Amino acid sequence: MAEYCDLCDLALDQCPHGRPEPVVVPKAAEPKKPAAPRKAKSAQPRVETRRVAAPRRASHTVYRGVILEILRDMGGRGEADAILAEVERRLAPRLRDGDYEEVQGEARWHRAARFERKDLVEAGLLEPVLERGIWQLTAAGFIED
Repeated sequence: MAEYCDLCDLALDQCPHGRPEPVVVPKAAEPKKPAAPRKAKSAQPRVETRRVAAPRRASHTVYRGVILEILRDMGGRGEADAILAEVERRLAPRLRDGDYEEVQGEARWHRAARFERKDLVEAGLLEPVLERGIWQLTAAGFIED
């Protein structure tokens, strides 16, 4: 007849309480391998390198004032394409070669102006998209300088 555990009512040969804990034998530490000898550096002449300057671009801050000014001139509302064309016309003297580089299929200045529009929406100066392709000032946008 099998004996049963007082804690779990299982036979002692099946009970986790009746089994002795397994003996864990620690593994012997592996000896460290000696470090490989370092190679001597060859005496090559040092080459001077220069960082290529990034293309100069207009500051992102110029778009905010121009976009607000254009929308005020249009009565507070206008089509995105017409606004961007006017931004290019007004900023032509300030836009640099780097501003006309293509980034993901559009000119860098065009992309920067769209991101500035997003920032103006977050600042509460432009309405979020109410109608596709239309940018519209909020009441705060009319008075912001």
